[in-house]
Amino acid sequence: MKKKVIVLYDLKDKSNAERTRIIQMLYSHREKSNYTYAYQRKGLLNNFNIEKSKKTALLVKNKNDLAKISEILQKLKVRFEVVQG
Repeated sequence: MKKKVIVLYDLKDKSNAERTRIIQMLYSHREKSNYTYAYQRKGLLNNFNIEKSKKTALLVKNKNDLAKISEILQKLKVRFEVVQG
């Protein structure tokens, strides 16, 4: 049986604008212009093998990605906790 690694992150101390910016940076999002242009922006976590299990929980399927994900969250100044089960 494979061990699971869960990353729990907390955005409670952030303002609504900061939360939105962080979520958009982590996950892909769609930007629309005033015209007919629409852009699909990739998130920082798109290249990793993860599953978003809850609103602020990530199930990391590859343990090698854990260090890179932790580094991304630290750069964004997001508090997080790693739970291994």
